[in-house]
Amino acid sequence: MKSLQSFGRFALVLAACLACASPALAQEPSAEETIAYQVWFAANSQNMQDKAQEAAAAYLKQFPNGQYAAYLKNWLFGPKLQAFGAAVQAKNTAEMIKVGREILAADPENLGLYYSLAFNLRRLEMAASPANYTHSKDAAEFASSAIKLIEAGKTIEGGTFNKNASLALMYQVQAMDAANAKNAEQAVALYKKSSSSDPGNVGIGAYNLLALASLYKDPYDEAVKAYQAFPEADRQAAEPNDGVKAALDKVYAAADPLIDTWARFVALTRARNVAAETREKVATSLQTVYATRYAGDTSGLEPLIQKLQAEYAPKQ
Repeated sequence: MKSLQSFGRFALVLAACLACASPALAQEPSAEETIAYQVWFAANSQNMQDKAQEAAAAYLKQFPNGQYAAYLKNWLFGPKLQAFGAAVQAKNTAEMIKVGREILAADPENLGLYYSLAFNLRRLEMAASPANYTHSKDAAEFASSAIKLIEAGKTIEGGTFNKNASLALMYQVQAMDAANAKNAEQAVALYKKSSSSDPGNVGIGAYNLLALASLYKDPYDEAVKAYQAFPEADRQAAEPNDGVKAALDKVYAAADPLIDTWARFVALTRARNVAAETREKVATSLQTVYATRYAGDTSGLEPLIQKLQAEYAPKQ
């Protein structure tokens, strides 16, 4: 009986709302859109939330660009957005993804949410110490969707939207996932794309250079190990055999991109006066690899760094 009475009140409110609806004019919503909105309004006024949610969803499906679409979208997603914010605050990444996907199912072009999901998964897991890649595939997926929307011209409402910085971070998320999946070639390409998306972004650039160096370091170490596997007498011979020569050439080839990347990191952090402690550690490792590459002669290292430093100096 109580539910019947509630429905009766809802019907009366809806009838009143429809009676007060203005006739459709050129600047006003159509009669169909007005009715769809008033169905929601009546249910919401009677605190019949299930019916109100159904009505809001029905309105948005039929009139996605209607006069009341933005308002109803905010009303419909309000509780879910609050739940998403609570999950972020609690660092509950699984719940964050679950609620986020529920919202995106109904609002697939919500750039702000795609960005927030990728950004927070990076912050809370992938870039944490220690790193956690449990949801790196999800993060890369959300980043990919964000990139597509940004490239299509979409922006994030509210605040200042920086297209270049946003793209740089999203490509970096994709690169981190690719590196974790041992897809070094793809990761290198994505880290470089991240840096080129926002060349003046010191934080992005420095992070990417260290990540690239890590990718280059493994093949370098493997090449050195293979070279050192030859007997010392063969390596020190006045005329090394073909096997030793080939192994040494591989060491040199692997050293070149590592030297360039570490030198760029030292140059960038010098030019911008950041990350002094990390810079010193990198500079030490750089000098060791450079000496190996050039038979103990490190005289060309500082000129290389200074040349790169001029590239990274702030533009006047």
